[in-house]
Amino acid sequence: MSCTPGLCTRYLADALRGVHHEDDRYMLALYGESAQLDPSLTDYTAKGEMVGDGYKAGGVQLKGFEVVEDGMAVVLTFDDAHWERVTLTRACGGLVYNASKRNLAVGVVKLAQPTSSTNGAFDVFFPLPTAADGLFVIT
Repeated sequence: MSCTPGLCTRYLADALRGVHHEDDRYMLALYGESAQLDPSLTDYTAKGEMVGDGYKAGGVQLKGFEVVEDGMAVVLTFDDAHWERVTLTRACGGLVYNASKRNLAVGVVKLAQPTSSTNGAFDVFFPLPTAADGLFVIT
């Protein structure tokens, strides 16, 4: 899998245009080892997305949209994502996208290691929203 985490270039441009809003519906889709994810993505894609019992194409809705100012940096974060009962084999990364705005890509998430679940819970934890630790940081 090729996975470069970070905010998508299109999202940054659209944010400056006022396209994305706090009350939009943000989603996190999970991807396997065949996926090619990087900040050049412009839209949600099903190519390379995980398939398994309990996992619905398009992923799960994210809650807790928050923008945190940390010194000269701004960090976008969400509450951790959770799937209750899924069977997934070697999930490697994810794509946050805005389902309210034509599925425009927001940012790429890279899991620390390929992760599997067999008919169990699956969680993606977002790091602390700081300039040093945050996933989606603008400096």
